[in-house]
Amino acid sequence: MMLSAIVLTAVLQIQSAKAQVSIEKWPGVTIKVLTENEFVKIFEVTWAPGAVADWHDHPNHTLYAVTDLKIREELKGKEPTTVELKAGQAAYANACTHKTTSLSKTTMKVIVTEIKK
Repeated sequence: MMLSAIVLTAVLQIQSAKAQVSIEKWPGVTIKVLTENEFVKIFEVTWAPGAVADWHDHPNHTLYAVTDLKIREELKGKEPTTVELKAGQAAYANACTHKTTSLSKTTMKVIVTEIKK
């Protein structure tokens, strides 16, 4: 009986460890890792209106706009640009160090897939 309780507890702990948790990395910017392995990391990023994702790095990656996306992107050593994607659009981006600021009046969501290999 005791062994059954220990096994059940272990199984429940493993299942809850796999639960997807949103982390507010910067004020108004949350990141939820959807899956990660040795090849890719797929995560959902949500920006509140006006929120800023401060300087961070990405390897080569893709973007899939869940909602309309309008951000100001600052790349190290370059002039800021405005990036816009309509909901359902996808884009590819080379590895970069950047800072992004929401230019939307509504909450925005994007799925990012970082390519590791």
